[in-house]
Amino acid sequence: MKKSFLFIMIAMVGITVCAADITKEQFVAAKKAASEKAGRKFNEKVCLSNFAKKDLDQNGVLSDEEQKPKPRARRKNDVK
Repeated sequence: MKKSFLFIMIAMVGITVCAADITKEQFVAAKKAASEKAGRKFNEKVCLSNFAKKDLDQNGVLSDEEQKPKPRARRKNDVK
């Protein structure tokens, strides 16, 4: 009983941590670290542009809703 309660509490904390808002500085730092880890050149202008596109309310913070990936527009060649 105690083990299952502990597991549930840990899972709830994990879910809460994943749904955190991200500031512009945190976004840039995370993308820079990912680029360096992948061995790619980091372009801060492109990164800031991507942040601005995602930040729909222009408050400098990406909310949980803004972080969700947007559905891709269908092209003529896409298979149904």
